[in-house]
Amino acid sequence: MSVAYQDPDTKLPNMAPAYKLTYFNGKGAAECIRFIFKYGGLEFEDFRINLEDWPQVKTKTPFGQLPLLEHDGKQINQSVCICRYLGKIVKIAGKDDWENVEIDAIVDTVNDFRLKIMTIYHEKDQERRKTQMETASKETVPFYLSRFDAIVKKNNGYLAVGRLTWADLYFASMIPCFDMFSGGDTFAKYPNLKALQNKINALPAIKKWIDQRPQTDYNVSSERFSAVGKRIVIEMAPAYKLIYFDGRGAAELTRYLFKYGGIDFEDVRIKREDWPQHKDKTPFGQLPVLEHNGKQVGQSLSIARYVANLVKLAGKDTWENLEIDAVVDTINDLRLKLTPIYFEKDEAKKKTLVDTLNNETFPYYLGRLEKIAQKNNGYLALGRLTWADIVLATAAPMFDMMSGGDTLAKYPKLKGLKEKVEALPAIKKWIEVRPKTEF
Repeated sequence: MSVAYQDPDTKLPNMAPAYKLTYFNGKGAAECIRFIFKYGGLEFEDFRINLEDWPQVKTKTPFGQLPLLEHDGKQINQSVCICRYLGKIVKIAGKDDWENVEIDAIVDTVNDFRLKIMTIYHEKDQERRKTQMETASKETVPFYLSRFDAIVKKNNGYLAVGRLTWADLYFASMIPCFDMFSGGDTFAKYPNLKALQNKINALPAIKKWIDQRPQTDYNVSSERFSAVGKRIVIEMAPAYKLIYFDGRGAAELTRYLFKYGGIDFEDVRIKREDWPQHKDKTPFGQLPVLEHNGKQVGQSLSIARYVANLVKLAGKDTWENLEIDAVVDTINDLRLKLTPIYFEKDEAKKKTLVDTLNNETFPYYLGRLEKIAQKNNGYLALGRLTWADIVLATAAPMFDMMSGGDTLAKYPKLKGLKEKVEALPAIKKWIEVRPKTEF
């Protein structure tokens, strides 16, 4: 039976809490949300679903996944989006757009690290799993944690902007997952990360929560439990430099946003053969990277969110931004499901994966997004153009490449939205003049 956990020291008022958090009976993808609620002293209903009850609950959620936040009769999924929203409410977000992009970049990179670990968890072939574990221990873990450790050392003991932010709580909430896979104290060799972990766990409200929370074994994330004006030219270098490969890929979304807003930027394109000499100069050995005022940030969606705020395609308040973020991350979930197909070398297996994509995955996600567009005046959030719509328009060519056809043909609202975005004057011009490259 599913239950609502109640903090024994919390005195409930004569009305239900303003927030209801629904998740499985474990830490996983909901624990950071609980950390932020507790840190900020916000009362919430901690509703926990047992795994055996999940099938009957699944169809009642927006995209068949948890955690789910309910507030004022509205539902929002996507754990990172929820954390970002609550981080702003309890005053551990950035003070301006640039600080927020620094925080977002860290969180998305932590999530990259988590997803690489989760790949090992889901591997069923024991020999391949053993090889992946060895690679993770010798390469993946040191690569990420050494960089995180250096970042904390430079940031006054924190992961971003020199003070406590929700990025630190997000990171701390993931540590049990990391320890479970490493089989020990993951941060033993990283003193700055270890000190940060101890600092977070010693925060009075967090410490109290850790002492009192339900004791569960389920530490792994189940978020994906289903088995992302006029142009003013100044006589100086552009304020922004966007670095990516010579293609559209993960940078095209940000290019669309820059073009839409008439913001001048330097579009630096690196050839594949030149990448090795540039890789170590990036924060985490990956692109795209945005440079501004001598600072660098990675993570394509974090960069896009920042630029969307600049060009007024974000929400007007924290809840509107949460609605947009949930759609963006859901489209990114769909995009990530294409990756195994792209890298599959066995043609027979690839065909099977493509068939599943076309017959199951696309209908599941696009059917739901189509209904969202129907309810939102032809847009994906808030009944008006937001950067979530730009995300869909820039992702559609990748969908087509993988499906082998016009993926949105059966979804008239989504098809019309893509065409609407591509007809925006600045974006239409960019499509006409941009370098001709493979995706």
